[in-house]
Order: sequence, then C-alpha cells, then structure tokens
Amino acid sequence: MRRTAPRPAGKICLLTAALGLTVPAPATAAPAPVPQARSVTLRVDGTFAGPREKVRLAGTLVVTVVTAPDAAGGGTARIVSGLDDAEGTGEPSGGTYGLAGTQRDSLPFSAAATTTLTVRPALVLTSPAVPPAPAVQPDRVRPVMVSVTVTADGVIGAVTAAVGPPAS
Repeated sequence: MRRTAPRPAGKICLLTAALGLTVPAPATAAPAPVPQARSVTLRVDGTFAGPREKVRLAGTLVVTVVTAPDAAGGGTARIVSGLDDAEGTGEPSGGTYGLAGTQRDSLPFSAAATTTLTVRPALVLTSPAVPPAPAVQPDRVRPVMVSVTVTADGVIGAVTAAVGPPAS
C-alpha cells in the first residue's frame, strides 16, 4: 500500500491544535471592590458652647461606617453617628441637659489617596426645666466632630470623635 498525503480533515485538526497553543488565554477581570463595614463605640467627654451656656458632655458615641468602593477606586462612605447614654452639665448653672440623636451622612472618598472624612452630627439638646419655668424647646447642636480615614479601595482606618467647637 502506498502512503498518501494527510487528508484535509487531519490538516484542519492539526492547524486547530497549533492555534490553540499559540492564542493567549483571555485576561481575567480584576475582582469587584468589596464593601467594607466597621462599627466602633467611642467615649466622648468635653465642653462645647451651648445656646445658653457652656455644656460639659459625657457619654458614648456609636459610629458605624460602610464604604461602597467604585471599580476605578474611590467611592462613597456612609457614616452613622449616634449618642448613647449621654448627658450634659451646664457651666456655671450645674443644670442637667439631655443629649440625643443619630445622624446619617454620605460622603465621597478619593480614588487617589487615603481620605479623612469629617462630619459634625446634629444632636438634640434639651435644656433643664426648672419649675415653675415654662417648657423649653430642644435645640439642635453639633458638639461632636467625627473623623474617619478611608483608603482609595474603601478600607476603613481610624475612627475618632472629639467634643468642642468647630475648627476655624
């Protein structure tokens, strides 16, 4: 028997196999950014200027941060700040003030570098009612400054809180 040239089907199979070895595999996509969450309980203690007198605030602030990073970097951070077990003492009156409230803020963070986000949550300050004085309406105050650091990919760093006047 005489040998003949390979059949056309065999040539196609060899050509397909050769191309399969030379074609690069498709690049895998980078994983989607993952939201981050962190909750901290911070002790707050300090004096701020109230509407009628200075008030010494003492209590606990619960701060929850959730980041939603974008695929290109940066994104949005949601900061929820709420007072828990807090009260104030008037200076010089010595009257007891009630403080309460929770605030939600959404802020963008940078794709270029670590960002420090700062919020001043609005809280309710109830003045001491001294009989026979009429009921006094609560005031909205911003005695606490909350700072959160977030990296470009949404990782939450330091979370701090301080009582006092706003920075000028």
